[in-house]
Amino acid sequence: MTVWFFIDNKELLVFKRIEKNKCLTHLKIKKMKSRFILYLVSKSNNQWLSFQRFGNKKLFVCLLLVIAVFLMQCSSSDKNISDHSETGEVPQINEDIFEESWLEAKTGNMPLVISAPHGGEISPQEISNRACGTNSRDNNTAQLSLEIENVFNQYGKQPYLIVAQIARTKIDLNRDLSEATCGNSLMNTTWNRYHQYIEEALASAIKEFGYALYIDLHGQSHPVRRLELGYLLSKLDLKDNYDQTNPNATLAEKSSIKNLLELNGNLNFRELLIGENALGTLLQNAGFPSVPSLDDPFPQADDPYFNGGYNTRRYTSSDHPKVFGLQIEANFQGVRDSEENRKKFSEAFVQSIMNYLDFLDVQNN
Repeated sequence: MTVWFFIDNKELLVFKRIEKNKCLTHLKIKKMKSRFILYLVSKSNNQWLSFQRFGNKKLFVCLLLVIAVFLMQCSSSDKNISDHSETGEVPQINEDIFEESWLEAKTGNMPLVISAPHGGEISPQEISNRACGTNSRDNNTAQLSLEIENVFNQYGKQPYLIVAQIARTKIDLNRDLSEATCGNSLMNTTWNRYHQYIEEALASAIKEFGYALYIDLHGQSHPVRRLELGYLLSKLDLKDNYDQTNPNATLAEKSSIKNLLELNGNLNFRELLIGENALGTLLQNAGFPSVPSLDDPFPQADDPYFNGGYNTRRYTSSDHPKVFGLQIEANFQGVRDSEENRKKFSEAFVQSIMNYLDFLDVQNN
């Protein structure tokens, strides 16, 4: 038996080569905060397996037991395995990692659920950066969501809030699992937990109030400084809505507020997008230009515009018949660029949301 030890400031790696049957096993002891995590693998299956977590006091006993188990397993294997000591290769760890600090979730007392997936700044070194999609951070959107919460609190209200504090370079929480992680299974729990928090928030709001308004908060830096409200409708769809060249029912069925129209037959789809009580119009009147709204009903053909992503599609679909909502892409300058502007916007946002919900309640009576 040959034993090598590799030590750095994070990990102690122990590689053991068992000559009998040329079976190679690996033992990894990884320290995370006050814990040790022990990983072992028989290279016959070419995978790392997380065996047990234990505190310092149990380290020696567990180490002996696990080595004994894997030596017995190894003795029954007749597969020829290459010697990693000769190639210098270090097996990749496939453990699913999650830290509570990566996500922030708060329970609300009103029918509003806000998620902010792209503003996180925590960047764990042990997680490789995503190798697919876009990795840019929506600067200050996490801070903006928390400032919105602060203003709601001044009125005795608390929205349900799900905020990603982990960086988008590690996981994109506005994508399906495969694209969110780029195939990195280490991040599966983070993705599942984030969306579990949203599902639980929506369910709680519906149980208490009968419906939930869902807003996915993002940031953009497009040339036209305005809020982009994404209802899952394209620029052409919004123009058709304004021109009334496409039947409302056709556009409504594509939109993220179709469930609202099912819940409340008194509402008019066109008015919900560009009427006097449309959310965009309320925000516009509060001093924050928005599209679509009464004054700005649709983006021009050459204007960049985000109309909603995975989260908006998922949580306003027919799978969630009592949820409606939109994606809000907040411009940087004048909204997210300073603490003062975040406070100003949050005050306008909170007042606009409360007026919007009051309007919906009145229309429903």
